[in-house]
Amino acid sequence: MLKIPFSGLSLGYHKLEFHVDDTFFEAFDYDEISDCKIKINIDLEKTERFLKLDFHFNGKCFVPCDRCLDPVEISINHEETLITNFGNENDFDSEVWTIAPKEHELILDNFIYEVLVLLRPLRVMHDIEDCNPDMLKKLQASTESKPAEDPRWDALKALKNNLDKL
Repeated sequence: MLKIPFSGLSLGYHKLEFHVDDTFFEAFDYDEISDCKIKINIDLEKTERFLKLDFHFNGKCFVPCDRCLDPVEISINHEETLITNFGNENDFDSEVWTIAPKEHELILDNFIYEVLVLLRPLRVMHDIEDCNPDMLKKLQASTESKPAEDPRWDALKALKNNLDKL
């Protein structure tokens, strides 16, 4: 669990460091990312009214290629800021979080998980020459074979053609 016990921190600036690996994603039952090695540096500013956290994500992980399913290395280099106010009750659903007075630590697991999953590109593919050749052959064979005609569709096509003539 990635958490910051902020109640024991003095006012001012603090530097923190976390490391994320495969066990982090296993806790969320997310298997799209593997061989993950990401370092998270956090510059935390604590005042009497708020916490400001500047995250610096740096590292790499592997995700499956959309074409051949072999792993593709993804470099992570991202910055994110989280601001939390101190208020009457917890609210972690908006962009600026509110922390109740009874809280003494900030749990960052969900925030970090969301950031890292959203950093995953929508399309991930090797260059065609780097894709798994066996999988490319199977894909080529599946696109070349035509599906068998279903005679049930012939009746519907005839009905459509008759309607078009009206």
